[in-house]
Amino acid sequence: MKRARSIKQHVPIAVAAAGAAVFLASSPAALAATEDWNSRSDPLVAWEDGDRQALAYGTAYTKEGNLKNHTFYRDPREGGHGVYTETDYSFYWPGGQGGAYIWQRCCQDQSSRSDSGLWRDQYDAKYYADIDGIDKGRVHYKVCEDQPWSPDACSGNPFITFSL
Repeated sequence: MKRARSIKQHVPIAVAAAGAAVFLASSPAALAATEDWNSRSDPLVAWEDGDRQALAYGTAYTKEGNLKNHTFYRDPREGGHGVYTETDYSFYWPGGQGGAYIWQRCCQDQSSRSDSGLWRDQYDAKYYADIDGIDKGRVHYKVCEDQPWSPDACSGNPFITFSL
């Protein structure tokens, strides 16, 4: 007849399993960085002549070798000119004289235009994992109103920096 194991014999197995779960949860794939910018109640604003022309907020983050920006945008004066968001990416890499690190902007994404008063969302991304020597990345964002006969009314162009 086999003797039943005591509960004390199973505790080390449970502790080891919990430790493995913590290790898996903290693996590099789970270490994505994220940062919200502005909010629905305090959006980024494009102004012109004291009037709000375009509103936006969002979240910038890193995921699976990408810098990403998820934006929400809307026209505060529904039915006006189309509103859009623009995301630019820049990277800190050894491209300067003597291998010195420099910031270099590389690419840009724009959302579609919308004159809706409802919040619309947009995902933008830039894959960076195949660029050798990248140390940091920036997500620059702004919101604008597309004005056909004059320069677009745009917000400031703040940015968020991530270690890559």
